[in-house]
Amino acid sequence: MRLAVIGGGINGAGIAWELARRDYDVTLFEKGRCGAQTSSATTKMIHGGIRYLERLHFGLVRESLRDRAWLLEHLPSLVKPIEILLPVYGDSPRSRFTIRAGLTLYDLLAGRNNIAPHRSLSADELIERLPLARAGLRGGFTYFDAQVDDYALARLVVDSAIHEGATVREVTRVISLRRSGKEWIVGRASGEERFDFVVNAAGPWMNALLSENRIRSRYRLSLVRGSHLVLKHRVAEAGMLLQSVSDRRVFFVLPWKGTTLVGTTEIMHSGSLEHVSATEAEIDYLIARFNRYVRDPIGRDDIASTFAGVRPLVGRSTNPSALARDYRLERRGNLLNVFGGKMTTFRSLAEKAGMRVDNYFGRVRTARPATFAVINV
Repeated sequence: MRLAVIGGGINGAGIAWELARRDYDVTLFEKGRCGAQTSSATTKMIHGGIRYLERLHFGLVRESLRDRAWLLEHLPSLVKPIEILLPVYGDSPRSRFTIRAGLTLYDLLAGRNNIAPHRSLSADELIERLPLARAGLRGGFTYFDAQVDDYALARLVVDSAIHEGATVREVTRVISLRRSGKEWIVGRASGEERFDFVVNAAGPWMNALLSENRIRSRYRLSLVRGSHLVLKHRVAEAGMLLQSVSDRRVFFVLPWKGTTLVGTTEIMHSGSLEHVSATEAEIDYLIARFNRYVRDPIGRDDIASTFAGVRPLVGRSTNPSALARDYRLERRGNLLNVFGGKMTTFRSLAEKAGMRVDNYFGRVRTARPATFAVINV
């Protein structure tokens, strides 16, 4: 059986790898370079998503923590634990009691795969380790998650799919998708190909691809832009999770390759998907929130670069923070549409996609063990 996977982000690449390990004949199509769009513009975290607990997304957090543990075990040279310090101020929108309860639940959901249990810290202990403003500081907490080079991970998964026999066609935009009898015809600028099954993992381009080809779906994606600052200097050796007083949002300040990463914003995106960048307003937002907590304020001259990506989130809401970070798989015959998904859970998503494909063909296939190709970063 010939299968096409549309979209070479982390989820499309993961699905191609999973299907190739199940001995399907897989071709992956990517309009640009695999992993170079949304999958290279994340906050570089492999995490359970502690803030998702506030929205009661317990299943997503549990699955994410399980996948975090798997990646830490199987890719220790690329996915590494990172300590996160969480200060609490007198005007913080969440109390120490609320945060302690969340971190306790986070530890419980991680179970025996927890990196380390959270701990309470006094204001003095926080000041000793971080350049924080002291005024109003009530103490805080420390907990662990994991950090990754997102683009390197996406490329590694692509290489692993190729190693298992998948064909990868980069710089190959799918311009049409139509059914012909029991097959799908995938149209490209250079011609057409027929496939027995199509997995559509186009990410932020999903809505447009479905609409342009008149393919109906029960789901719709909201496009949310997340922007980041990369500072010229290292602020601290540990990461920070800070709370914005004005809008209750949280954002990270993370050590990153000798510099510091600050982000992210959450803004509904309505412009082009080809050249996504941080707006002046988003840059100002992150600078102001950073300066609220850190003793040594930053300005534009302290920023080495900025980057932004568009996250495809399932559902509709005027508040981007209210949109779930989980995913939906919708199979209509021999077409499987993949909505949403985050980097941490790419493996679980791919396994579920593989099961949907097996169900269509009527035979369960056991995938070969997930063995990564040689890391070349």
